[in-house]
Amino acid sequence: MHVLAADVSSLAANDQLVLAAQVLIAGLLGAAIGLERELAGKRAGTRTHALVAIGGALAVGLGRLILADDGVGDATRVLHGVITGVGFIGAGTILRSPGERITGLTTAATVLCAAVIGCACALGAPLVAALVTVLVLVLLRGGRLLSRITDAAVERRRAKGQIDEDD
Repeated sequence: MHVLAADVSSLAANDQLVLAAQVLIAGLLGAAIGLERELAGKRAGTRTHALVAIGGALAVGLGRLILADDGVGDATRVLHGVITGVGFIGAGTILRSPGERITGLTTAATVLCAAVIGCACALGAPLVAALVTVLVLVLLRGGRLLSRITDAAVERRRAKGQIDEDD
C-alpha cells in the first residue's frame, strides 16, 4: 500500500520543510544562548534555551501555516500564547535567597529572548533572530564587566554615605 504525503498531511510538504528549517535555526540560536548560561553556571542551560526557542518557533510557524491555509484566525494570538507560557517558565528561575537577594532575573530574561528569537525565525526573520542572539550574548558577557564596575562605584558611594540604605 502506497501512502502519499498528502494522505497524512494537510500542509504542503514545502511549507513543512521551510518550517523545519526555521525550527532548526531557532534551536541552534537558543542553544547558543543556553551554552553561555551553562558556562556561567546557571540552572537553565543549553537544552532549556534550545527547547524554548524550538517551541516558540514551532507554535508560531504552525499558527502561521494554519492561518495561511484557511485564512481564519489571528496570528498575534499565537505570539501572545508563547510569551505568556514562557513567562511561567521564566518565573520558575527567579528565586529570593535568605539574604533577600533576588537571583535568576537574567536567566528569566534570556529564556524570554530565546522564545522570541524562535518566534522571529518562524516568522521568516532568521537574520534578525541571529543578530538579536549576538546582541544577547554580547550583553551577557559584557554585562558582567559592567556590573562589576557599577558594583564597585556603588560600594564607594555607600562607604562615603552618599547612598541611603533604605532606598
